[in-house]
Amino acid sequence: MTFYRHACGLSQHNITAEKGFAVLIVVDTPALDDSGVSHAVEHLVFRRSAAFAQPESLFQLTALTDLSINASTHCNKTYYHCQSQSLQSCLLGLNYLLNGLLAPVFVAQDLQHEIYHSDCYGVMHRELSFQQVQQQRVVDRSDTSEKRCYQYGGDIELISQLSQTDVTQYHREYYQAHKMQLITGNIESTLVASLLKSIKYTDQVGAAYVPKVLPKNSHYEEDKQLLRWWIDSQFYAYFSSNYENLSVLIKSYDSELVLPQFNLNNKQQFALDVIAPFGCCEKALSGALDTYVLKNTDEIVTKEKTQQYKFSPEIAHLFTHYGTLNPDSAVDLTPTPKTPTIPTVGRGEAYLLQKQPVIKQIKSKQVKSNKPIPLSPVKNRILTQLSQHLSEGKYQQSEYKHRPLPTIFTPLLRQAEEKLNQHQIAKVFDQDHCLLLISIRHEEQELGILTSFIMNAYPTFLSSRTQGHCYAIASHYIPEDRHLVFYSAFDVAPSLKLTIITETLQMLSQDLPFITTSLPLAKRKLANADVNDISVQAIAQFISNTIATNHA
Repeated sequence: MTFYRHACGLSQHNITAEKGFAVLIVVDTPALDDSGVSHAVEHLVFRRSAAFAQPESLFQLTALTDLSINASTHCNKTYYHCQSQSLQSCLLGLNYLLNGLLAPVFVAQDLQHEIYHSDCYGVMHRELSFQQVQQQRVVDRSDTSEKRCYQYGGDIELISQLSQTDVTQYHREYYQAHKMQLITGNIESTLVASLLKSIKYTDQVGAAYVPKVLPKNSHYEEDKQLLRWWIDSQFYAYFSSNYENLSVLIKSYDSELVLPQFNLNNKQQFALDVIAPFGCCEKALSGALDTYVLKNTDEIVTKEKTQQYKFSPEIAHLFTHYGTLNPDSAVDLTPTPKTPTIPTVGRGEAYLLQKQPVIKQIKSKQVKSNKPIPLSPVKNRILTQLSQHLSEGKYQQSEYKHRPLPTIFTPLLRQAEEKLNQHQIAKVFDQDHCLLLISIRHEEQELGILTSFIMNAYPTFLSSRTQGHCYAIASHYIPEDRHLVFYSAFDVAPSLKLTIITETLQMLSQDLPFITTSLPLAKRKLANADVNDISVQAIAQFISNTIATNHA
């Protein structure tokens, strides 16, 4: 391990990794209120910087290289990370992250598209509306104790109040180079220094962000209360994995167990919440929970086991090293192994339960309207940095691996498979999501995979996400079934989006300049198949003949 402090103050720890190249950047981002301002800044860091000015930058980087880039905001820190089997690709990802972290560009329209506008639009709003139309929003608001932790992801009512000034002030105060920690795997400090030299930024703080306050609420449920227990974070995995069994137990008391959230207070505790009638005794529920735990001690799972699937081995290795450098870190994502102990629920606290907010009704009405704000036309072009990346000629072969379809689409996928006939398109949707499924012949597999890469980089396809109409939109290939999938998650109008996706495929089949620019990158990403002979015309014809001309 080597340590280096760059001229800007950024500290770097470079460690030896067994495989590939990886980056972890840790930023102290305290939750000051329920507005989710730290979460909003995370979204905007990914969206635009002076060097990466296109809102599609993140998606094109991950679509046309083997780069994996992600971030997660917690109660007092935000973690940004990327990895690749290619040094040049990983440096491209690091360059993208450093520019976004140190020199982002915040514009009013990006706040509307990425955060909130017009009752149901904005990526963060789409994300939170799914989480908070359940009981979680009223549960979090009902706790008025000192133990309560802010909703660092954001409360829908407060994220709508975030302004360009708010995110700028918060960013200037906390996103300073000397306050960040950079952990790298197999990336020398000289390479990082050369990237930092090209970034123009300032460490001037200016006025501080002013926290926002939730409005007081005097509307409470007449026959229900909130019972809340605070439990050590190491047992979060245990209570999450036992949620269904515990729900049955709690239901026998005419009460409802709320799905646990990994939202920690300053004592590193998460909340276990039960919505119960006033006649239900907290002491009885505490005893029932403790008894269940004692009878199921063999299933105790501590938190380190949950990290095996949350991060890749390369990123997990960096988190482990960060944990050794910061043993008192407020969000310890990879703790050292502990001797399993039995969690004690103890005594809970009772609170008046606020009534369900109107936001649920607004959301349902908007989604069913099928008359969303029209998408604005976009320029279909490839990032300049990707074109330069291709021309460098230093690209190392990637090790592309198929990722599973997000589990949230499992029900729709099953419906689509039932409808699917060979060479036809199956289109399915529900209130929040849509999915388009296509059967691919064996000899067309490489064409299908390359098409999915190119589609994931196509700005017109991505415009639903970049303009805040959905939380995520993507193309996905399922190799075991030879199925090509297109989906949109938490969309304002799922049924209409199926038509838009088909129209976008037709547009792409005729956009030979975009296919010409993106196909060489897509071929390099696939790398494990003989695709050199696949031409631009072959991709265009595949889309036109196999996809765009079939309407189910």
